[in-house]
Amino acid sequence: MDLLARRLRRALPVRQTLRVHLGPQQMHSVVLQGGKPVAGSTQHFVFSNPAGHWQGALDMLRSLLLQDEHTAARRPLEVSLSHRWCQLVQAPWSDALLSEPGASRFLQTQLAIVYGDDARAWSIAADDAPYGKPRIVCGIDAALPQAIQDVAHQQQHRCLAIEPAVSAVLRSQPPAPIQALALIEGGRLTMAVLERGRIIALQSQPCGAKWSVELPQAWQRWTLRSPELADVGAVMVTNLDAEPATLASVLPSRFQLAEQPFGQPAAAKREAA
Repeated sequence: MDLLARRLRRALPVRQTLRVHLGPQQMHSVVLQGGKPVAGSTQHFVFSNPAGHWQGALDMLRSLLLQDEHTAARRPLEVSLSHRWCQLVQAPWSDALLSEPGASRFLQTQLAIVYGDDARAWSIAADDAPYGKPRIVCGIDAALPQAIQDVAHQQQHRCLAIEPAVSAVLRSQPPAPIQALALIEGGRLTMAVLERGRIIALQSQPCGAKWSVELPQAWQRWTLRSPELADVGAVMVTNLDAEPATLASVLPSRFQLAEQPFGQPAAAKREAA
């Protein structure tokens, strides 16, 4: 009976999800089945949004969910957000993290130290670091996650995740151990060092169009400030702004271009937001 049940479970179709990345002037989407992109489902939209406010991206998400295919399928959503809107810091260990509400106050204060008092009104989340270890803290305008949930609910989609782009990229990597990753998107460069799949060091900064030049320089400056990172080998690089990436040949050998977590579209669709 157990064997028959296992065979039946294997015969059932794996449920599809819709992965979406929202940025100040672009949106990626792909249908996933079993965690892998479905062939031909990748879409990349580029839109005008000079102010860079998240409302423009939210309007594009609404338009995406109104497409006939997504209206019919009602797939659950996984939404990742640009690091222009998700601010990350590495918070040191403190005994305040052992209980609430002290933990939330401490993490909010760490964001405020870097980003000012406005951060005290942000919605925050942190990873579940082991005792005594630093934590990665994410802060975001509290209205944005609620607005995404509202759009999803209006179009009858369940929202499974709202997360910073680096988390989505990390989850899309193959199971083989990765020492470090770099993410280029929305005028930001985010670098992370990993241990057993968990971020243990983080650096985020503005990045221009010549990212292939800026990335090696930024990595070198970071390792000079943090000598413990000098032993890191390969750095997996994801460029969400490229269509397609063409600069791999000019990167030092340490940096290896990773596959897009959203697949590679034939071309970007340019629309007005």
